[in-house]
Amino acid sequence: MRAEDCALVILASGLSKRFGRDDKLMVDFRGKPLVQHVIDAAKPVPFAERFAVISATSERRRKLFNSQGFSLIENDSPEAGQGGSLKRAARGVSKKEHRAICILLGDMPFVTTQDISGLVAGLLHKDRGISYCNNTLIPPAIFQNEAVQELIDIDPKSGAKALFNSRYFYKHPLSERAARDIDTPETLAELS
Repeated sequence: MRAEDCALVILASGLSKRFGRDDKLMVDFRGKPLVQHVIDAAKPVPFAERFAVISATSERRRKLFNSQGFSLIENDSPEAGQGGSLKRAARGVSKKEHRAICILLGDMPFVTTQDISGLVAGLLHKDRGISYCNNTLIPPAIFQNEAVQELIDIDPKSGAKALFNSRYFYKHPLSERAARDIDTPETLAELS
């Protein structure tokens, strides 16, 4: 598939309860906000449009994504977790009539442009794809055609995992480094 036929969505509305009182995605990580690393990795990929799912109360995230040219999808129920953000993303993007959605997480700063491009390019004859590391399926993920509708219909409590129960999906390898996410201040300090 071509990136030009796909919309990018960065999920950035989580509550980050394990991180404490700081806004995890906006803390400094190697000289810039944590989420900026994901934004920068996706910049060279020629997506049709770029979206971010953010909480309705996050003014700093709103300002950052607006300055980067993202369309915003507000999540007024971030406590519903990643599944709720995925549903909102799929609904918001499908209204714009994009055939496909590439989902990235805002707290995975080591995902590279090559990881994103490889995931998009690898989705040829299947309608969904996901990254994996050490036999574990993890984002980034990509959905097209019927899989977008299935994403709209997911149960927010279980998220998108059920969409990868069949064998008919693309799996893209991700390095252990790229698979790291930052959930706690201790992980941030360790990886800084």
